[in-house]
Amino acid sequence: MNRPSQRQARDLRPITITRSFTKHAEGSVLIEFGDTKVLCTASVLE
Repeated sequence: MNRPSQRQARDLRPITITRSFTKHAEGSVLIEFGDTKVLCTASVLE
């Protein structure tokens, strides 16, 4: 299979991790795997 990026099937997509992505949550991270994005946020309540 030919891919536009020349990435082989066993090769990982580029991975980017951005901490403190949102300003309103106590903790947040944006993880990107090529065009796939995952946003995780956490807030703490007492």
